[in-house]
Amino acid sequence: MTTDQDKFEKIIDDIVADRLDEHADEHLQSVAEEYRHGDAASHLKRYDHYDADQAYDTFMNNVKTKQRARNRRTMIVRYSLLAAAVVAALFVFVHITRHDVEEQGVITAHEVGQTTDSSEKLVAQQKAIPFYSSAQPRLELPNGDVIVLSEGGTTLGDASITTKGNTISVDGAHHEELVKLTIPRGRQYDLILSDGTHVWLNAETTLSFPLSFHGDRQVAVSGQAFFDVAHTGDAFSVQCSQGVVKVMGTTFDVRDYAGETTSVTLVSGSVAYTTNNTTTELHPGEQVVQEQGAQTPVVQQVDTRRFTAWKDGIIYFQDERLEDVMSDIERMYDVHVVYIDNYLRDMLFTGECSRFKNVDEFMKLIHLTGLVEYEIKGKTIILSY
Repeated sequence: MTTDQDKFEKIIDDIVADRLDEHADEHLQSVAEEYRHGDAASHLKRYDHYDADQAYDTFMNNVKTKQRARNRRTMIVRYSLLAAAVVAALFVFVHITRHDVEEQGVITAHEVGQTTDSSEKLVAQQKAIPFYSSAQPRLELPNGDVIVLSEGGTTLGDASITTKGNTISVDGAHHEELVKLTIPRGRQYDLILSDGTHVWLNAETTLSFPLSFHGDRQVAVSGQAFFDVAHTGDAFSVQCSQGVVKVMGTTFDVRDYAGETTSVTLVSGSVAYTTNNTTTELHPGEQVVQEQGAQTPVVQQVDTRRFTAWKDGIIYFQDERLEDVMSDIERMYDVHVVYIDNYLRDMLFTGECSRFKNVDEFMKLIHLTGLVEYEIKGKTIILSY
């Protein structure tokens, strides 16, 4: 949906002043589309000197009293988080125009859609997803030795591993040894395997793989990874805790954190998920889910973006429990969450925003709903009502 300049600016002004009428959700969806598809930045030029902090305070004061009057246990806070995303877009846009973005700046949805030469250069400079921890990825060798992968190259015989920013590249030469790469909390990397397969690795994820492939290609994952499998003519399989994903060449997401439900989400191509001697074939837009200890997986239609946005630097959640949302935040920012009021864990939230450099920026969006108070002490986030 396209919104003209005057209408766009009026909606933003109404959001900040809390003047939205009974059609608020329709208006917010319109702005959300601009924000998501990249047109927002071109509409925000008159906000170069916009006071984002004042907007936050004004909006917070306007919605807080109203939100507290609603059912706090079951409410889906779609309205407030959509509005908060617009305020966040203003905040990020203002800082981009002032050249205040750090070297590994925040990825924002509206940056991607800019089309000017200078904007394209800016996006290229900020493409890397920011690090939230000083911990480095670790590579465990077959003999048990561990190599910490810092910026630069590492040589293993005639094989080499190169780390540049968020990207790790493998040239396995003739080495077929199995190695294990561990991504710590607070970090995210993409990995280029020796066959050209591209793997995005989320925080607290481990991938086991051979330095060089010969014949059928086999890897194993614990955590979350998105695969774009290279077409080589050889089969490719991903071992997870409860089953095996088999592909020839496709794009899909595997989520398999310890203690959580295992899921495989297919974006393109086709895969087969095998568990307990049962094979389930997936088509694009489908997801197979297997609860811990369950014998039979379940297939469902999903919006794949919900499960793959993380690799593009987007925090995306839809009707999800706050505890589940904050579990991802814990991994992403290497923090610990404490609940003073336990019923907050089961409140349902819907929202979408960029992965900010500072966890406090994300918590401001949650706070904008008027449903959650927070305090940050070191690496601990304390949530209350």
